[in-house]
Amino acid sequence: MKGALPCLETSANCLDQLQTRAVAGSPLLKELDNRIQEANDKIAEAKNRNAKTVQLSVLTPALQYLLGPTPSPGQPQQGNGLIDNLLGIFNGKVGILNGLINVIGIPLFQGSQGANAEANRNAIAISDLQIKVAELQRARAQLADTTREKVAIALVKFDEARTDFQVAQVVGSRAIDQFKVFELRYIRGNNDTEAYLAKQSQLDRTKADTYSAWAKMRRSLFEIKLLVLGVKNAEL
Repeated sequence: MKGALPCLETSANCLDQLQTRAVAGSPLLKELDNRIQEANDKIAEAKNRNAKTVQLSVLTPALQYLLGPTPSPGQPQQGNGLIDNLLGIFNGKVGILNGLINVIGIPLFQGSQGANAEANRNAIAISDLQIKVAELQRARAQLADTTREKVAIALVKFDEARTDFQVAQVVGSRAIDQFKVFELRYIRGNNDTEAYLAKQSQLDRTKADTYSAWAKMRRSLFEIKLLVLGVKNAEL
């Protein structure tokens, strides 16, 4: 009866197995997981891009400083050039080091304080994505809780339907035996036709009740399989 279900008892262990499988196999939850992963990837990309923006804002003025002032056309280079400045750094010349720290320090401070316009835009984009991720995660948690609750309700309904069917089977079996005895007496002339037909109608109603209980149990079982196994495997 349980088919591909891991179990079908009203116990805490079985309920946990059914709920875990239902959550793991839910197409909606898988889709939410994909969207959350995509958003996290974009956040990582934006953070990386933001770091590169700050880094470039620091390196650009530093490179300009090392290159020295651009000479006017036809005029010689004023001050040290790139090679001289690099050698000065390696030789520990304080003036060059102080100048380099000065041109790097200001944009670095601006970047760290959010004064860099592009960095600010990236920070806003990251914040927006983080909010969306939080919303997706909250929606996923709610959907997972709803799925677990539906599985629990479906299992209880199935157990009730199974009990009703088992009782209906016992009642139906007893009704069949009683009808056989009544039928034997009717054949021997101990009962009239009207009473016989009434007893037969009563048996038919009992059989119908048994079939109705069976159908209810099957619907409850299908509901559990639909939640736990999905549409494709619900008939297994």
